[in-house]
Amino acid sequence: MNKVSIVFSTGRKTIHNVAEMLSRNLIQNNHLDNNEVSLIISYDPSFYGLSPNDFKIKGITKQIFENNVTYSGPNDETIDELEDLIDQESKKILFGPRGYCSQKNRALIHAIKNKSDYILFLDDDEYFIAPFKESDGSLNWKDQDIFKSHIENINNSSITNGAHTGYFSPVPSEIDLQLEKKLRERLGRILAIGNEVITEKTFINTRDAVIYGSYDFLNSPPYEVQEDKGIKFLTGGNIMLNTSSILEGKIPPYFNPVGARGEDAIMGMQLKKTKVLKIPNYTFHDPFQKYVDITKREFPDQIEAIRVTPGTVDRFYKACEGWVRYAPFLIRMTANSEEEYNYRIKKMQSELESIGQDISYSLNWTDFQKLGNTLNQHHQRSKKEIDELYKVKESWEKLVNRI
Repeated sequence: MNKVSIVFSTGRKTIHNVAEMLSRNLIQNNHLDNNEVSLIISYDPSFYGLSPNDFKIKGITKQIFENNVTYSGPNDETIDELEDLIDQESKKILFGPRGYCSQKNRALIHAIKNKSDYILFLDDDEYFIAPFKESDGSLNWKDQDIFKSHIENINNSSITNGAHTGYFSPVPSEIDLQLEKKLRERLGRILAIGNEVITEKTFINTRDAVIYGSYDFLNSPPYEVQEDKGIKFLTGGNIMLNTSSILEGKIPPYFNPVGARGEDAIMGMQLKKTKVLKIPNYTFHDPFQKYVDITKREFPDQIEAIRVTPGTVDRFYKACEGWVRYAPFLIRMTANSEEEYNYRIKKMQSELESIGQDISYSLNWTDFQKLGNTLNQHHQRSKKEIDELYKVKESWEKLVNRI
């Protein structure tokens, strides 16, 4: 019998809808009869001004997991008890307030202490179903048994990672009505210098950027993920880690620069000798929580474009800010020399401030003017953060084998 910890790293109340959908999925597919499954809610209430009680499970999820649920917040006593097993600096970097990376690391500690064989990370804005566009343009919503596909393949891998449908990223689809094409191409080109997925074309056909399922992919065998530009691409959710590979040092801890995102990309930079399998399953990514009712099996006839509103522009800005914050770290990790690092960072610096002003004017959102300064701040820290990464990797390997 497999012992599995399912982790939600969350900061939103939508966790309840998604957890209930997961619970029904596990029951329907008999996974609770054949596996020992526990739930870890690793939360940060500061994202949306919530309280710890807002993350307490309820309904069918509570019935299933009440005796097998762990809550891990910023003041986690289990992490405090690691005092004698890790130095204070490493403890602060790994588990201090660094967004999702600290939430995920806390969850990993609980899962390892719980002797879990495998750890499945899920997101609170991804649903266990996928839309397939038929020849007549209609949508066929197909349930996805992601638990099964991970369990069937994780023995042959250190990491298994599924795929996604829905919205590619938190970019409002109708941004192309507000920003001229050359400006959007330029933004993609600038961000691509320090990003693993963005290209010059990322912000072009945004109204057509919805991802639909592929029957060919769903019926295909898993395949091994290869490095591209020094990175094995990973997603934050719909991903399972093999605990034995963590203990063997094949999977590093999650890490991101202070105030940044990018923990998945940064892990993907450190997996040169680690086997990662892309497995044929899907979730539906809903970063704007537009289709939360999908969790209640209310399916739209079409996936609509996301309008440009103050709320979606703010989400777009925060995504751009997150990409910029970890760009210097990514460039330093993937550059072959200091000369290459300097060339790429200066190329970003030379354009980012001016394009930030142009976007602020077009969207009437002044925060974009800060992007140039944000890049410079993280450029100044990038060498120190590389040193921090290597320090905590060594501390992490010792820690996970001692708890």
